[in-house]
Amino acid sequence: MARPPRAPRPAEGAPAEPDLIDNAPAPREATSLHGHEDAVARLAASFEGAAPQSILLEGPRGIGKATLAFRLARALAGSVPGTGLDPRLASDPNAPGSRQIAAGTHPGVLHLTRPWDDKQKRFKTELTVDEVRRIVPFLGATAAHGGWRIVIVDAVDDLNLNAANALLKALEEPPRRGLFVLIAHVSGRVLPTIRSRCRAVRLRPLPADAVARALTELGADPSLAKAGQGSVRRALVLAAAGADVVRSAARILEPRTLREARAQHQLADLAAQRRDDQFATVLELVLDAAADRARNGAGRLPLAALDAYAELYLAATDARRRVEVFNLDRKEMMLALTARLAAADRVAGLT
Repeated sequence: MARPPRAPRPAEGAPAEPDLIDNAPAPREATSLHGHEDAVARLAASFEGAAPQSILLEGPRGIGKATLAFRLARALAGSVPGTGLDPRLASDPNAPGSRQIAAGTHPGVLHLTRPWDDKQKRFKTELTVDEVRRIVPFLGATAAHGGWRIVIVDAVDDLNLNAANALLKALEEPPRRGLFVLIAHVSGRVLPTIRSRCRAVRLRPLPADAVARALTELGADPSLAKAGQGSVRRALVLAAAGADVVRSAARILEPRTLREARAQHQLADLAAQRRDDQFATVLELVLDAAADRARNGAGRLPLAALDAYAELYLAATDARRRVEVFNLDRKEMMLALTARLAAADRVAGLT
């Protein structure tokens, strides 16, 4: 089966794809999936009858959605048409199809991510329409031996409007034995028209013991499992920054401490340090703080406070992109976010 034109290759020494973590395998290479047993069983069972044509895997970043998508792809690549899948989506990692998927060379799997920008020498901040257009020739090619053609979109959150509309067109007319697996970190960013065409599978944050097992397997400090808040990725990011940074930021983010302007400046100074991309680490902790306050206050806090936390969460995720694209001042960006968090805390009556 002929493959569509490849996306631009990253520069030598750059990661093979965006959002990879040092010392952790890419999702297509991962052979272990920690937790999500119920989701795995539901996915496997869904192929016993009329197979789904589009699946939406949604849940917080870093909990294993992409790893699950490739686990499903390997199981389908090794399946015999007309037969069911292993209930654990198990497959032989040494089978030719599994090795091709791990290498990113399987002719029946198209993995769409934010492409490399050769001019800027970094990954783009959006998944572009040109990338999504690669779906048409890919699905139009003949699958080898009647096998599956699987498109993994990683992630729907990164699609710009034109790319989202192009994906919607592709979803409307999927070929026989064609499967879309869409990954979404923030459910609210999935267009309703896209969601309506998918079988949604919600993945929950991992229990701390599952995160600890994953960290141990990767040679990282399992004591940071709780700080990871159900996300192996977040725990690895925090581990790279160091326990001292995590503890300092967590202390400052306590509502009664953060209300002081001096504390807000301390956190901004911490985020502005360039070592090991400390801005991203502190930003993750700000996101955690906003989400925790909203979750813990649901049904108790004024709606104005819950709205303020939600708006801050979205603003913080956008801040990450703006810092990358425009090389904005990290300290100013963090000061603005901490001021908004402190203001939300006042509305919530936490200070």
